[in-house]
Amino acid sequence: MNTHAPRVTALALLLVTASVVSACSRSEDDAAAPAASSTSPAPTTAGGTAPDTSAAGTTAAGAPESSASPTTAAATPAPPQPAVTVSELDEIGTPGLDSDDAFCSSWSRFAGSFQVVAVTAAFGSGPPEDLAALEVAAAPTVTRAYEGLLANWPDELAEEEALVADEFLGPFARRSAEARDALDAVEADDAAISAISEAWLDGLARRDPSTPEFVVDLADGEWATIDEAAVVFAARRVPFGSDPSLVTNVVTPLTDEYLAVSCPDQGTLSGQEVDSP
Repeated sequence: MNTHAPRVTALALLLVTASVVSACSRSEDDAAAPAASSTSPAPTTAGGTAPDTSAAGTTAAGAPESSASPTTAAATPAPPQPAVTVSELDEIGTPGLDSDDAFCSSWSRFAGSFQVVAVTAAFGSGPPEDLAALEVAAAPTVTRAYEGLLANWPDELAEEEALVADEFLGPFARRSAEARDALDAVEADDAAISAISEAWLDGLARRDPSTPEFVVDLADGEWATIDEAAVVFAARRVPFGSDPSLVTNVVTPLTDEYLAVSCPDQGTLSGQEVDSP
C-alpha cells in the first residue's frame, strides 16, 4: 500500500477552517453578528503556499487581501486571502459521517472534505499538483455528498435551499464535479472509484486534529489513476486558492442554525465555535 499524506497544520485539539468561502463561507462581520453563528469551511491559498495576511483591506467576504501577487507585477491584484477561524474539536474523526440523519451525514462528508482541501491549500508544503490530486481523491465523496444534501433537504430550510445549493455549497461542488469528471476522462473504473471513495472516508473517520497530516491510504495503482486525473483537472480549473468563485458572502441564518442544532458536528465543520462543557 502507498500512503499519501499531504501536510496540513499541527494545532493541538483544534480544527482549523478559513472563514471565507464558497462552499460554505461567510464574512467576519457575519460571524460576529448575534443573529447567527458563522457556518462555513472556507478556502484559502493554493499549492501549499501559506497565506499572506500582511496587506490591509478585506474582500467582500471579509478576508484580508494583498496588494499584489508575489509572482506578478504590482498592478496585478493577488487572490483574496482568508482569515482563519479556530473551533475546538475534542475527538478523533469527522463528526457525523455515519449520522442516521442523511442530510447531516452528507453535510459532514461534504464539509469535512472541504476543510481538508482548504487547510492543505493554506498551509501545505507540497507542490501544486499534489493539491489537485487531493481534490481528485475527494471528488467521489464530495459529489455524492452534495447529491445527498439536495435529496434530503429539510423542509424547514426550503426558503434557503436554492441560495445554499448554488452559492454556499455550489462553488466547491462544481469544482468537485469537474475533478470527478477527470477520473472518468482517464477511464477510472468502478472498482477504482469505489476504492478512492472508501479510502477518503476512512481518512475522514481517522482524522486527528492534533496532528499535521491527513492520510489517504491507497494502492499504487489507484494513486497513479488519481495523479493522471489531476493533470486533466488542473488543465480545466485554476488552483483552489486562486478560484474567484470560492469567495462569496452568503447569509443563510436558517441553515446556520439547523447545522448547529441538528447535526452531530454542532457547527464545528463550518467554523462555528462550540462552548466546552
